[in-house]
Amino acid sequence: MNILLIKPYWPYPYSKGEFTYNRVWPPLSLANCAALLEKEGCKVRILDAHAQRIRPDKTVNFIKGYDKIFITSSSLDKWQCPNIDISTFLETVRCIKKLSDEVYVMGYHGTVEPEKILDLTEAKAVIRGEPECTVLEICKKNDLTEIEGISYRNNEIVVSNPDRSHIELKTLPLPAYNLLDIDKYFYEILGRNFALFEISRGCTYQCRFCNKVMYGKKLRTKSLEQIIEEVRIAIERYNVKTGYFIDLEFFSNREILDQICEFLIEKRYNFKWCCQTRPDSLDVGILKKMRRAGCRLIHLGIESGLQQFLDYLGKDITIDKIVRSVEICKQVDIKTLAFFIFGLPSETDKDRKKIFGFIKELNTDFVSFHRLISYKASEICEEIFDFDKDVSMFIRKAFVKYYLRLSYVWRLDPLALLSGLRLFWGRFKTLR
Repeated sequence: MNILLIKPYWPYPYSKGEFTYNRVWPPLSLANCAALLEKEGCKVRILDAHAQRIRPDKTVNFIKGYDKIFITSSSLDKWQCPNIDISTFLETVRCIKKLSDEVYVMGYHGTVEPEKILDLTEAKAVIRGEPECTVLEICKKNDLTEIEGISYRNNEIVVSNPDRSHIELKTLPLPAYNLLDIDKYFYEILGRNFALFEISRGCTYQCRFCNKVMYGKKLRTKSLEQIIEEVRIAIERYNVKTGYFIDLEFFSNREILDQICEFLIEKRYNFKWCCQTRPDSLDVGILKKMRRAGCRLIHLGIESGLQQFLDYLGKDITIDKIVRSVEICKQVDIKTLAFFIFGLPSETDKDRKKIFGFIKELNTDFVSFHRLISYKASEICEEIFDFDKDVSMFIRKAFVKYYLRLSYVWRLDPLALLSGLRLFWGRFKTLR
């Protein structure tokens, strides 16, 4: 059986008016699906139309000869922060549907609104939740009624089969790196030949804004041997030079983290990497070890600079701990990218100015400002927010003021400055 897995085209680096960064990062979830399918003897291709800049109407030139086609609205790097505007995804599906009836869609959007996505795409079925095992089963069975985790139409009635249990990550084979053009992927801050690595899925913390519907409620972890083999193969066989450990909380398993660092220190690869964590997870000892192992950047989910809003968001962290975490990253020469959310209930313009003052004092190497989005399936999804233009305008001005400070420009090394300006310009063009 010939199977085509598609990540559709998105505007780069941002869609107009969006706050979600459309990174040119490998579709790890599709690589997982492909690995499972290849193990069963299927012939598989991954078409990353986003990385190759293939617009929706041109995608049809690549679909001939495939028995089934799967299209994702949000690959793994977008599970937590999916796009709100999915027009390019929908256009891609509609174009392909004109030539094939065997079209299936997956991702966050179909997971939370399967009937709506069925109506918009007219796909044969919507895959809800993690796609890997469901994609494999669709390719092995012809009867949709027997497949868990999908929604489909039976005449005019939408049928949603029972949810599928979450995958045991230790059963996943090596991602199909052989089907990815690694040299097309990059992270502006770190460099090219970029790959994603996944240690775990889920998070034990209870941040109210966080969208974890694709991950499940429990923390699941790969084996240490599995992770090390994935990193080793990616670097040695596929020439990966930079990478991102995409776990929601990289420090969720300190023992595995420690052993990964030991492995990378011993191997002395030419490999730079980053991760994402909470500010209160950091200490000098582990940061020094991470630096020796090639860590050059940490994404910090800070979200606000006022304690009242940190408490509202369920961050369970103090301002003092945030300040301390950035200080120790500077001590060990690991760069920081801090995420902040604006537009919270009862937040005033005076509050936003105070928060921005705190952000400038914190002085992280990079910042990412977002407007609060009430994602379906998050704890705050039923709350009503007044998304007035003042919030978006404030973010636009704050973004400019932060990155164009002379004190900021002068302290960065040339490569980091070039990366920051590239991201800045892409962001500035798309903010309304």
